Amino acid sequence: MTPAVGRRPLIELGTVAALVALATLGFQPMYGGAAFAVPAFGGLAVGLGALLLGRWLRQSLVTSIALAIFAYFLLGSALAMPAVATFGVLPNLETLDGLVRGAVFGWSDAVTLTIPLQAPPYIPVLAYCASWAAAAIPAVIVLYWPVRVGSGSTLRRAVAVATPLALLVATIILGTRLTFLAGVRGILFTAIALVWVCWRSATDAAANVAESTLATRRKLTGIATVVLGALLAGGLVGAVVQPATADRVVARDEIVPPFDPLDYPSPLAAFRKYVNDETKTTLFTEQGLAAGSYVRLATMDSWNGVVWDVARNAGTATGSGAFRLLGTDLPAPKLFSAGATSHARITIKGYSGVWLPNASYPTGLTIDGPDAAKLSQNVRVNTETGTIALTSGVESGLGYDLDVTALKVPTSKALTAIPAARVDPAPMASVPDVVASTAKQYAGGATTAYQTMVNLQKSLVNQGYLSHGRASDPVPSRAGEGADRIEQLFTQDPMVGDQEQYVTAFALMAHSLGYPVRVVLGAKVPKGAGQVAVRGNDVTAWAEVAFEGVGWVPFFPTPTKTDAPKEQTVKPKIIPQPQVRQPPRDHPKDDQLLTPVQTKDQNKKKSDHGFQIPAWAYWAGGGLLLLLAIVFLPLLIVWLLRRRRRRRRATGPVDRRAAGAWAELTSGFRELGLDRPGHVATRTQLVSHYERAGEESGVAVQPGVLGPLARRVDHAVFAAGQLADDAADALWHDADAVLEHAREGMTWLRRRLSDYRYSRI
Repeated sequence: MTPAVGRRPLIELGTVAALVALATLGFQPMYGGAAFAVPAFGGLAVGLGALLLGRWLRQSLVTSIALAIFAYFLLGSALAMPAVATFGVLPNLETLDGLVRGAVFGWSDAVTLTIPLQAPPYIPVLAYCASWAAAAIPAVIVLYWPVRVGSGSTLRRAVAVATPLALLVATIILGTRLTFLAGVRGILFTAIALVWVCWRSATDAAANVAESTLATRRKLTGIATVVLGALLAGGLVGAVVQPATADRVVARDEIVPPFDPLDYPSPLAAFRKYVNDETKTTLFTEQGLAAGSYVRLATMDSWNGVVWDVARNAGTATGSGAFRLLGTDLPAPKLFSAGATSHARITIKGYSGVWLPNASYPTGLTIDGPDAAKLSQNVRVNTETGTIALTSGVESGLGYDLDVTALKVPTSKALTAIPAARVDPAPMASVPDVVASTAKQYAGGATTAYQTMVNLQKSLVNQGYLSHGRASDPVPSRAGEGADRIEQLFTQDPMVGDQEQYVTAFALMAHSLGYPVRVVLGAKVPKGAGQVAVRGNDVTAWAEVAFEGVGWVPFFPTPTKTDAPKEQTVKPKIIPQPQVRQPPRDHPKDDQLLTPVQTKDQNKKKSDHGFQIPAWAYWAGGGLLLLLAIVFLPLLIVWLLRRRRRRRRATGPVDRRAAGAWAELTSGFRELGLDRPGHVATRTQLVSHYERAGEESGVAVQPGVLGPLARRVDHAVFAAGQLADDAADALWHDADAVLEHAREGMTWLRRRLSDYRYSRI
């Protein structure tokens, strides 16, 4: 019976493995260090091994491919995603999902994520999947494509080499400017590939056409000469014309990474800069928007206790949306009631940043100018929040046209009957306790979402004063939107701040009551004809609350009155009360005058109860007992197990007790961190191992003591006659002394840790 896999396919599979291994080394600069090795070479082994097994079992091509795919998922968890695999090796839903996501999205992540590639967890799947596919495809050709004369044989050779070559090119394009043994890898890959292709060409012909041995030998000699000459010429030319590292072209330098709004400062944190430092600076001009309408700069719905942030993606909250590269036509938000449409023209002047001024909500965006095509590729739009970002930065002179569809806001009466929308809120952390209590107080007896928001807005407007912290303002006002500033806003008297504080306070109160809310930084369009200049003094901020079937309705909780008193101290008023004479008592006493202000009773009743242990003592005692149980209960269990093990080994005949003494010695060494190797057969060999390994691991093994002890144990176990009981006791005593000496040579921490270990061997 002929073998399923002959010698020639095995040689060719070895050649494929060499080519793929050289190509996968290109992943090293991407992952850094040797992190790529296990998934890359593991995928190579899985791809080749699965198909070779299928061929060896004489399975069909379809069955072998199915086996390779099954092996990809079965072994991929341990090779590519051991950190999230069950017990580090077994697949689970997360690893199976990662093996698919890594194969699909890993290529784009490789050119957009920061080097070295370490996250997300599926990123090693890129190297695993690439090497698996680069090995599996040539293996199919080698094992299942029969050798024929003519063009079929040439195509067979070309396809077999093309896949490893494609992987080599992919690692160059997807990699970095840094290289890893580029010259050596290139020469070796070229040499192996040329020799393989030429050798297969000659052997294919020899296998199908009768050819003399001398002719075949001459052909192979000529092939080797050509290959060697090509390598020498290519190496010399490459050394001369090799480009510098800075001139290396890689995809990562040409591809714009995904836009992450968290990479940029909070837009609302720059509010004071606009209204104080750039009060008269023309930020941009607009034409086409109605006076009194609002231009949106950025929408923020995530608060971390310090600043407001623009949510990163839709995975944070259902209302946050995501920034995407879109065309000139922009889709409407999912939660949106369309109103009037308009067209606007905006030209940037003194404004800068990444947030592109626009009106709510943009349905079309067209950038003009000589760099319009390039700038359009840098635009990222979040249609849910109406925010537009230009990743390359907004600069003076930029002009663009907007098609705008305004939100159709129902009347106040209609909004009263509309509930708040069911939108998962974005995270808000470290909210002061005073926010929730004040929100309940300000909301009053409101029973609907809209009335609650109106009450919150009116309370802030009526009780607060506006101050931007300018020198001309009646009272100072500290900038900021963090937890400390908001707590100060609610607790100080009078309440003083500007849009940055009042909008934050409104949003946090609405959030504490369970309503979906977000904050918007923008500008109010002033009156004017033609191109209207929008200056820093026009910048403002407002809050938006989502209503079912309507959209995000704006609220403006900032007060307009600025005449806050400079100093106001609230003191409790004492109103004189008439003195009331008490009626006579059973025991005549001096008459006493009572007032509404009662003093503390000077004659407190003595407690009828005896001494009582306070509740905190029970908690402290319980916690201490729990801590003692965690520390000492495992010690007790280990001590009981060791005691039972020792009693079992120390009973019986003398030879058994002698063997037990040695077993107790090996168990003790293992508990101290000195394992017994599986290949050691005799006690004499074990002594050599302990003396050598003990010095390396820091376990003090007495030199010249274990050897005699091992020989005495062998004599007691294998002696022909029966030894006295004292011999076994002496062996136990000496074994304990060896272990005690080893323990004394260890640090205190290692001794304590060894007390928790138990060896059953």
